[in-house]
This record gives sequence, C-alpha cells and structure tokens, in this order.
Amino acid sequence: MLWIWFFWFVGLTVSTVVSSWLVRRFRDTLGYPVLLTFYVSYIIASNILAPRISEFNILIPLILSGGTITFPFVAQLIDMINEIYGRKLAYNAILFAFTANVMVSMFILMLSTVPPAPWIADLDSTWKYFMLQTPRVVIASYTAFLVAEFLDATVFAEIKRRVYRYEVSTKSILKGVILRSVGSDVVNMFVDSLVFFPLAFAYVVPWDVVWGMIWYGTYAKVLLSILDTPWFIMFRLWTKGVRREL
Repeated sequence: MLWIWFFWFVGLTVSTVVSSWLVRRFRDTLGYPVLLTFYVSYIIASNILAPRISEFNILIPLILSGGTITFPFVAQLIDMINEIYGRKLAYNAILFAFTANVMVSMFILMLSTVPPAPWIADLDSTWKYFMLQTPRVVIASYTAFLVAEFLDATVFAEIKRRVYRYEVSTKSILKGVILRSVGSDVVNMFVDSLVFFPLAFAYVVPWDVVWGMIWYGTYAKVLLSILDTPWFIMFRLWTKGVRREL
C-alpha cells in the first residue's frame, strides 16, 4: 500500500508542476494541449485499471476497482482546465476524453476478434476477462462519466464565476479555491457512483450490495479528492498571474 501512495504523490506532483509551468509560460499555446493530454491519459488509465479489483486501506479497509485510485486525478485535471480556460474548453476536454476512451475500447474489441498466438492461447481468456467488459458495464461507465464530468465542470465554473473577483480584490484565494475544487469534486464523485453502480449492477446483484458499492465508492473517491486538494491549491498559487476565462 505504501507504493500506491508513493506513486500517487509523485503523479500528482509531476502533473501539477509541469502543468503550472507550461500554463504560466505558454498559456495560449502549449498550456491547454498539455492539460488535455494529462486528462485524457488519466481517463484511459482509469478505465483500463477498472477491472482490477483490489483491497485498499483508506482509513478503513475497502474492496475497490483499480480505477478508483486514479479517478481523483481526472477530477483535478478538469478543474485545472476549468480554472484557466473556462467552462467551454472544459466541456470540450470532456468530449475529447470521451471520444478517446470510446476509440480505445473499439481497438480492444477489434483485437479480441483476432486469434492469439499459439504460445499464449491459454492466457487469452484471462486477457479478455480483464480487458473486455460487458456492454452493460461499458454503457454505465460512459453514461456516468459524461453526467458526472459535465456536472463537475458546471459546478466548478459557477462557483469560480461568483468568487473569483472577490479573491482578486481581497487577495484571499484559499476559501474560494477549496470551495470550487472540493465542492465540484464531491458532486462529481457522488454522481458518478450514483449513476454507474445501479446502471451496471441493478437486478444482477442484490440492491443492498449496490447501495454498498455506491456508499463505499463515493467515500473513497471523495476522500481521495479531498487529499489531492493541496496540489490544486499549489496550481492556483503558481498560476495566479495567468489570465483566466470566467
């Protein structure tokens, strides 16, 4: 578990430092493409890791999808994009990420129709188990992603629009940054779990199990999104002189 937190810390630090530097130096050229690249990469990684069910100890022992541990990275990146480039380009990033994710799924499906090499034929069923999700789970995942991410971007943009001028005039940014980052992320994580688990598993597993998935999935994602808030605060401080779209 220690290695998980080490890579989590390093990943957040690298993406925050690189993104902050490029946004400061190349706001209108490389800034948005780099943030978009990080965002799309995290989205694809989350979905590739999703079939790996693991035991995590996040204050309490939890059995979670592997994608849960990376999903707060996704929420932070869309917040970074929204912070600098505004709601419209945040929406565009969500659509780009969704399109890339669908294309990756299509490539995996396409490859699954080709017979494996003879020396790995025995492993083919294992590969398909992890890489090919049922159509219902895929639809649930895509639906939850679109609903939760668009809602996240909308909530973040509305809070930023209402508090940003106050931040500038009072030179007090901490409260507003925490409000829009944590507030939008909590909405994102709760809605993602509330949409995904019933669509994916209702009437397949008992409802008490589904509600347990919603509760524990939301708990883990919200806690992780709160833990990554210091990195977003650093991003806001390091880019405080950069022009923003409100």
